Amino acid sequence: MLLFRIAFRSLSRRGRKTIVVAVLIAVGVAALFVGNAVLESSIGGVQTTFSENFTADLSISTPREQSFSLFGPDIPVVGDYEAEPLIVNAAEVGARASRVPGVAATAYVLSSLLFLEAGGARSGGLGLGVIGDEYFNLFRVPLFIRGALPAPGSSGWAVLSEDWAAEIEADLGHPLVPGDKLQLSLFRDQTFAIREVTLVGIIRYRPGSEALRHVVIADGRILRALCGYLQTDAPSAGAAGVMAGSGGTGDLDSLFTAGASAPARESSAPITMQELKDLLNEAHRAGASAREAPLGHDGAWHFILLRAQPGASKARVAADLRRALTGADMAIQVRDWRGTAGGAATYVFLMQIVLYIGIFMLWGIVLILTMNSIVMSVFERTSEIGTMRAIGARTGFVQNLFIIETCALTLISGVAGVLVGCGTILFLDHVPVHFRNQILILLFGGTSLHPAISGWNIGLSVAASLVLGMIAWVYPVRLALRIQPVRAIHAS
Repeated sequence: MLLFRIAFRSLSRRGRKTIVVAVLIAVGVAALFVGNAVLESSIGGVQTTFSENFTADLSISTPREQSFSLFGPDIPVVGDYEAEPLIVNAAEVGARASRVPGVAATAYVLSSLLFLEAGGARSGGLGLGVIGDEYFNLFRVPLFIRGALPAPGSSGWAVLSEDWAAEIEADLGHPLVPGDKLQLSLFRDQTFAIREVTLVGIIRYRPGSEALRHVVIADGRILRALCGYLQTDAPSAGAAGVMAGSGGTGDLDSLFTAGASAPARESSAPITMQELKDLLNEAHRAGASAREAPLGHDGAWHFILLRAQPGASKARVAADLRRALTGADMAIQVRDWRGTAGGAATYVFLMQIVLYIGIFMLWGIVLILTMNSIVMSVFERTSEIGTMRAIGARTGFVQNLFIIETCALTLISGVAGVLVGCGTILFLDHVPVHFRNQILILLFGGTSLHPAISGWNIGLSVAASLVLGMIAWVYPVRLALRIQPVRAIHAS
């Protein structure tokens, strides 16, 4: 108790200098508190941008040496596009996954980079092939600003992102409306495929970002046809891979490939006009039947997106999925929203790390200044320390005295800094900072900054102030204990 009385009396006696050090520490803690709140908001905002608009909570896909995401290969090959691997026995994988505790809903997705053309306006973006009602029920955020959800069981439909629609409308000079015809095209494996789709709606992503700017969501049968998959194409457990379709999609290449039931013909034999007409008619009928056939979970799919139940631990659900699926000898990988988004989310994560480094550099500066202030205090109290040592104070007494002084100063200053930080966050919440830069919008997951106060952040900031105090006293105490009583008394 005596130590506490001496420590607090010493702090009060050095009033002005104590206040300067306390303000310095409080500013550092407030900066740490606000910085953590901003980064929490950033991480939560980015996660919301992707998981609520695009990736869901978890995804299942086939592992491969080349890393793939919904946006395609993370390291694209220059001049080519490598096809994403299909899920082996996708229907069975999805059925098993839906039975895992904590999984609320699933949606099957095909993904490919493609070109979209409307009335001469042509640009590239991301195409997603889905089962309409299943996919849109998985996401709550995208809002239809024109048109509506595709009717269950309908085919040949497409939904366009608002930003991409606006670019096309600027080129066309008139707005797009539901019912307009669009052309989707894809060049892959030295083959060019084109399909016509009917626009049924335009959606707005909230918050928007560059990653979600050029997106078209289409009937899964359309993407299968563009990629060259038959309606029933899918790798099986005993197959080496997926065999591209040879007629079910109505691809032009299939016209010149004899089917299993077709008679073999010499490669040098010329094709007659009637044979060509028959092949064209057969391809047209096959393509029409493929477009009208019910789209189910069997066949070719790149991803199965999963939504976790509210309150369920996503990490635990992912672990349960891996255990259930790999235990059934299924070659799959389970990834969270960041892994599913791939490079589009990775660079945002790296930017957040840079912000963390900046905060810790600021905290290091506060630590050095605080330590220097305490060292100066030790030098000023040389005679006092020497006198205490001369009248019998042990080294432990002097050491504990400085520990109590430093920890009391940093703890009180830390609490004051947390209160200042809370006030700053409340102010930012009522008068938010707005962004126009697309990188900042993606980084903070919205067009404005809305940091929040959390118990974890309060505890971290107070603990950081205590750690600051514990570190700051080490060097000054070593200096104090080196002071010889006789020299200190003569110095006074």
